Amino acid sequence: LGMDVIGYDPGMTIESALKLPRETQILGGMKAVFAQADYISLNIPFINKSPEEGGTRGIISAELLAEMKSDASILNFARGEL
Repeated sequence: LGMDVIGYDPGMTIESALKLPRETQILGGMKAVFAQADYISLNIPFINKSPEEGGTRGIISAELLAEMKSDASILNFARGEL
């Protein structure tokens, strides 16, 4: 498609990571993804706990949104309050 695809999955196992293509870049987490992406697709279940407690409530913060490029777009397919 003529684009680079980047992603973030905190639950990815080492075994799954080893199956990724060689050209896959390792990013430093969600901040790095939000800073680099032109489009961000949220496909996250709502777990009513803070990220520190293993949930997703509040995972998309104003600080994280401030990292985005000015012309980036979010596609929110998540359910609940992220």
